[in-house]
Amino acid sequence: MGVIGIVEVPTFMVKLQMVQIITSNVTNDELKKLLLSFLESKEELKFAELSIIHFQAFNGNSQETALLAAAIELLILSFDMLDDLEDLDNMDEPWMKIKHPIALNAATTLYTLSQHAVLSLISSNKLQILDVFTRLSIQAMEGQHVDLENSIHTEETCLEVMKNKSGSLIALASVSGMLLAGANHPSVEEYSYQVGIAAQIDNDFRDLFNPLKNDVSTQKKSLAYLYLQKKYNHHSIEILEWFQSGKSINEYFGSAINFKQKLNDSGVATYLNVMKQIAINKATRMISHLPIEKNQSGYLKTQLIISLNPKNKER
Repeated sequence: MGVIGIVEVPTFMVKLQMVQIITSNVTNDELKKLLLSFLESKEELKFAELSIIHFQAFNGNSQETALLAAAIELLILSFDMLDDLEDLDNMDEPWMKIKHPIALNAATTLYTLSQHAVLSLISSNKLQILDVFTRLSIQAMEGQHVDLENSIHTEETCLEVMKNKSGSLIALASVSGMLLAGANHPSVEEYSYQVGIAAQIDNDFRDLFNPLKNDVSTQKKSLAYLYLQKKYNHHSIEILEWFQSGKSINEYFGSAINFKQKLNDSGVATYLNVMKQIAINKATRMISHLPIEKNQSGYLKTQLIISLNPKNKER
């Protein structure tokens, strides 16, 4: 993922730092063992990569990149755990297979360890980075609160929740990496929100097909659900009736292929793609106006945008 002249930070180095943060700060053997076991479930370190990508794009020169990336991933892991415990889904995750009070305490421990790791940075910008950690974490928590209340009734409110819940964490990783590089451009936070909205739209669509997600059975007010509630055609009505039936996709529609066709016929798939593309276009324009070299701007677009573009993958 490197830019010319900048050394890559291998994923294994970030994981090693995560292990070191836990082992050097947690003295209770059982808790330490539990936290380390959760790291084994992390196959991807996407938020660490976001931090490193921005550090590189702004010509960072620091030996603490892996440490910051590790702190970010510990924070994200704590949020993932809290989200699953609050939504009561993703039941195959290891923290969902233990007593919930134990899992909750483990999650808050990881959250605290992440901020302790930021304070251990030598960087002169560590207090700015910590401020970003706390400010955007609170913003994500506010988004989660509204989501848990399930009181969303408009597209505008739904997009704001997406910005806060998902965009805040993407912004946290991106802005922290930029700050470690010694740069500070407000537009990085702004386009990160748009990337978060686009990614959340993608996730919400995929979750319609995921039997381990609880959002369908609880009729979470996602963009898809709000669109279907407008009942533009009988296909939308049929999908809404499935939501309330308690039946699986195969039981109600015969197959996932039939269900996918029903989503297309209802117009919701097209609607979600359009909303995602709007967010992608906003992010792309803001990246283009960053005061960095053209090849670095292109690098950011490639890393952040290409995987979200519906033209580059099939539904």
